[in-house]
Amino acid sequence: MDALARTRLAVLGTLSDLHREPLAYDLACLRSLVTHLAPDLLCAEITRDAWERSELSAATVEVREALAPVEGATDIVIVPVAATLKPYTEFIPAEPWRRNLVRAFDRLLRWGQRKANRPEAINGLLFGAFCHTLCWLAETLWTVEQRAEWEAQNRAMAGNILRAVQRDPGRRVLVAVQCQRLHRLMPLLHAQADAFEIVNYQAL
Repeated sequence: MDALARTRLAVLGTLSDLHREPLAYDLACLRSLVTHLAPDLLCAEITRDAWERSELSAATVEVREALAPVEGATDIVIVPVAATLKPYTEFIPAEPWRRNLVRAFDRLLRWGQRKANRPEAINGLLFGAFCHTLCWLAETLWTVEQRAEWEAQNRAMAGNILRAVQRDPGRRVLVAVQCQRLHRLMPLLHAQADAFEIVNYQAL
């Protein structure tokens, strides 16, 4: 690897338990896609402690059933970048009317995910705008403390990704995270554009 080569980084949005449904973007598709891209480093949504202890029970289905098996069968190295295992779906407000609206937005998002169906659509501009709008609306219904916790999660994840890049510069890096996180994580990564070049996952 040329020490002067610039790190290329791509972000791949995933679908959590919907990968188990009969969609084109199912777990087999995710495994095949990551294997085909063959990044040097695969940043995954699991904590370092859980990964080092091989404790995957609380990890996302993508990590358990797609990404971890890929690492075991290839030369791809998984880098755990999550600060906590608490997922987006656990940020539920206590007030009934707020909770009901958040759940309605989640149902609408899942409908959109099923309609998008394919990885290129899920990671495209149209679905991205749809997903980001619904997630933003849901987040406005959270408590101040929940929004701060979610923001802290994403800042910590961006920091962990940056440190992984700095430890091993000049690599091809794929970040696989649930699509609900992208509208918070991407601006944080773009703010570090001097550390790496952000590309579409298909151009990695």
